[in-house]
Amino acid sequence: MHRTHGWRNGEGELAATARGTRCDLLITNGTVITMDGERRILAKGAVAVAGRRISAVGPERSILRAYSARRTIDAGGGVVHPGFIDPHVHIVHGTCRGIFGDALGDAPRTVNFADWKADVRPKEEYAAAVFAGLEMLHNGFTCYIEPGTVFDCDAVASATEQVGLRGLLAGTYVWDQIEIMKQLGPLDSALLYGRAPPKLDRCLDEMGRQLKRNADPDALVRGFVMIYGTGTASDELERAAHALAKSAGAPFHQHESYLPSAYRFDKERLGHSRLIHLRELGVLDGNSTLIHMNVIEDDDVPAILESGTNIVWCPFSHLHFGMSDHVPCRLPDLLRRGVNVALGIDITTDASVGNSPTAAFLAAGNARTPIGPEEILEMQTVRAARVAGLADEIGSLEAGKRADIVIRGPSAPEAQPGVNPVHQLALLSRASGVETVIVDGRVVLRNGRSTRVDEAEAYATVKKTVERRMRRLGLSPALAWPVVR
Repeated sequence: MHRTHGWRNGEGELAATARGTRCDLLITNGTVITMDGERRILAKGAVAVAGRRISAVGPERSILRAYSARRTIDAGGGVVHPGFIDPHVHIVHGTCRGIFGDALGDAPRTVNFADWKADVRPKEEYAAAVFAGLEMLHNGFTCYIEPGTVFDCDAVASATEQVGLRGLLAGTYVWDQIEIMKQLGPLDSALLYGRAPPKLDRCLDEMGRQLKRNADPDALVRGFVMIYGTGTASDELERAAHALAKSAGAPFHQHESYLPSAYRFDKERLGHSRLIHLRELGVLDGNSTLIHMNVIEDDDVPAILESGTNIVWCPFSHLHFGMSDHVPCRLPDLLRRGVNVALGIDITTDASVGNSPTAAFLAAGNARTPIGPEEILEMQTVRAARVAGLADEIGSLEAGKRADIVIRGPSAPEAQPGVNPVHQLALLSRASGVETVIVDGRVVLRNGRSTRVDEAEAYATVKKTVERRMRRLGLSPALAWPVVR
């Protein structure tokens, strides 16, 4: 693969930087999409990095006068942008790609998608997280939020740190009432309930387990509070989780309004929508995040607007279920009305982490509320950083923020004709264009390859773990055509 940017070290630095303030890294000759408060685009910009943080962002001529560097990366005229953040991705579940066909469909199988989730073992979660982390870096993502659906958080945290990614983890499957899961098809699993028992005492103990990671302000992997949601939490669990998040200064997330059948089930047993119930419980505020929100009725809108709650929109899932004829997508409209909406992929069984922008663009058009590339980039950066509780740390390229930076080469076909870098980045850029990724000031992807793990070995390992799991569960790939060996 042809790469365009170069490195200069020591005496190879530009002479203009010789007398400047010393920094560790300079990124020069880039089209810098800052995502700062003014949304500046620097046609020929530069970024100075010292340690883990950005020292300065500005026109190249100004930065070169002010700084000299131990290392310099010439972006070759390519786009430089803050690392994308996926605020809702089940980080280890992409390993069942191609096994179930339609993993979330209703086709009857002896073993379903939730059974697959319940069967996983620590070494398999580690391998899956390495593979997923590499895919994220290759797509320009530097941070993810995992919604409490891994069993060995230490294994996943170790894998994330090994790849060099930033992540947030929560307690495992925090739920204490599961009647509503019967409405969710292949997400219903006796094996899963056996491994993560729906009991209040377990949940009260489990939901704060990952908050210990926040003691180190420089930790790549942090903790937050997540309950499974969608009607699986008692009122006591809801209030306790909300209070814990508030006292710990951590975000509070839960799934909500996932499928019409579950929405109706809750409305019948509560007498009004679950969202109204959450408002009455006092668990909706600016620190709360609701994930999916595929079903929103007129009465729900004031509860969202008045509470200031955040929403993570997973448009790929919404489109996958074919709800739009009966359940209009309201999230583009809520975004325009001031709600903080971020963009997540949910699960990567049938999509790559980089597919969310296209799905959002199409879903918004289908809802007759089009969104533009600017809104898409905001949902993947500054808005997602708010959902992560890290708005002061990541999401934009500004002095003082963490140095989570992506450099894309200018020669990829999807980067052409290159006259509108925002449009190209939001809607057309793919993994092939990502050349360098920096997380917390460290180069973790260079010339399109990981600097920290052997990618070929990582992919071979995860394939072996998947084949072993298929044998354990008696599964085979969902192939309709004959395979000749």
